[in-house]
Amino acid sequence: MFFILLDPTVISANYRRIVRQGNFKFILGKSVPIPAMDTVKKITDEFIEVEYFLKNKNRVKEIFLQPVPHEHLLKKSAQKQPGIPLNILIIGVDSLSHSNTKRKLSKVYKYLKNELRSILFNGHSIVGDGTTEQLTAMLTGLGELEQHESRRHHKNPKPVDGWSWIYKQLKETGYLTGYSGDCPGLGPWQYRLMGFKNPPTDFYTRPFYAMAAQLIKNPNICLASRTISKVQFDYIREVFDMFKNKLKFFFSFNVHYSHNANSEAAKIEPDLLSLLKDLKQNNHLNNTLLIVMGDHGNRYGKARTLMQGKLEERLPLFSLTFPSWFLEKYPGISKNLKINTNRLTSWYDVYATFRHMISYPDVPTNLKHGQSLFTEVPSSRTCAEASVEKHWCPCLEWASIAPGHSHVNNSALAAVEFMNNANLEHQLSANNCRKLTLKDINYALLERPNDKLLSFKQTNDLLPAFSNKSRPHHKDFCRYQIQFTTSPNNGTYEATVRYHKEWFIVSKGISRVSKYGNQPECIARDLPHLRKFCMCKKKAVNAYASEDIFLVLVKCS
Repeated sequence: MFFILLDPTVISANYRRIVRQGNFKFILGKSVPIPAMDTVKKITDEFIEVEYFLKNKNRVKEIFLQPVPHEHLLKKSAQKQPGIPLNILIIGVDSLSHSNTKRKLSKVYKYLKNELRSILFNGHSIVGDGTTEQLTAMLTGLGELEQHESRRHHKNPKPVDGWSWIYKQLKETGYLTGYSGDCPGLGPWQYRLMGFKNPPTDFYTRPFYAMAAQLIKNPNICLASRTISKVQFDYIREVFDMFKNKLKFFFSFNVHYSHNANSEAAKIEPDLLSLLKDLKQNNHLNNTLLIVMGDHGNRYGKARTLMQGKLEERLPLFSLTFPSWFLEKYPGISKNLKINTNRLTSWYDVYATFRHMISYPDVPTNLKHGQSLFTEVPSSRTCAEASVEKHWCPCLEWASIAPGHSHVNNSALAAVEFMNNANLEHQLSANNCRKLTLKDINYALLERPNDKLLSFKQTNDLLPAFSNKSRPHHKDFCRYQIQFTTSPNNGTYEATVRYHKEWFIVSKGISRVSKYGNQPECIARDLPHLRKFCMCKKKAVNAYASEDIFLVLVKCS
């Protein structure tokens, strides 16, 4: 990065390095002067804060980031060569379903489909609740609870460095790796987990965005004159331009626009479309696997109370774009990928595909979950076979049942008891969270047996998958999915409850489909996994306020 002061209103300027201090802190280095207008200053730090001193005696601060071509990165060599040596670029947008992409990012969707000839998956399912479950499955091949304990305020938690990250195997094959998330307060492995002790990737922008969150006070979405998404995507451009001859794995995860207001997802479209066009024009896609994806669909709001919304949450956007030569060179892979677009797939399969790229032509072994998308996924695949939890499975056939049915009422009461018991497990929440009671049952569904495979059918621009069920229905074994509202927090929840011989057994995956705002503020930082269940005793607040108490943005001019 080269700096030259051209603005005549600026008398002088200094810059300071932004330095990572563990996972949750950063510090600023010593102040270094930037020379006067006629001198160019070369800056080799990744993240800097610049302070300008103006003629009107005001001070202005800006922050900048850049990938730095350190010598150890340029000289990085592979212990072994990957079987399919393609760059991997992942662009993720929080809470973006397949269908909402068609509605809100229609230009991006059409560009992927018509110009890039992307492979768009219609039956791609989430595997659990929220962002962390999806990204952990995609990047480690295991579920969160299958790794060593990393949840804050659980017994002996450790940072997530020791998890089975795909980054580690990619580095062995010579890949440069990068991760950039634009909202550190909602980091997938920081919000309720212990985070990373050491940076997990070669390029890791968390210190920059942590500084941005402290520096910026206005509640909108720009850094100086650039949108957050443009900052994110400019960084991708710089990495790909700077390291053209190096294999790269880079994941850009974009939260700001869509996490808290799914209707705002369209605001990312101009910058995303521009990036896709630039990548193509500059020939970066000739040697890159491009993945454009959502982690899950919208989890809150009025639409989420409908069956359409329920399915959209479970069916995120997932697309793969390969170079045209690759699909011609590997016709078998091309055929299987196209078949799999109308099969049940999950994030575990994406991890398996990364592994297959490394080991090709050998199929990866020792996979606990998932299968490579280079191989044909069976049409009869069930959610259990895809490692998708029952509560999140989009492939079940359900029948409506009266909310007044005794089993439904008892299921709802069991779910509320489960939630209250969860709060009682910790002294902090037991002392500070109000007891919840059942207010209303909004609807209930009974799982029906399905002895035949139902083919994909388009409904209201959505493509849900259904698969056969081998288990016969039995009067002593029923599974219900219920949506209910509790008092005094006015919270709306969905729970899956299994009835078995007079027992009501609650699935661990209770989801809250209404926003909890600041209701759990007394325990949110210490017990983040209980946010959806807790309403603090001391302060009753609006249940429909923003939940993102750590989100800090800046307004575009």
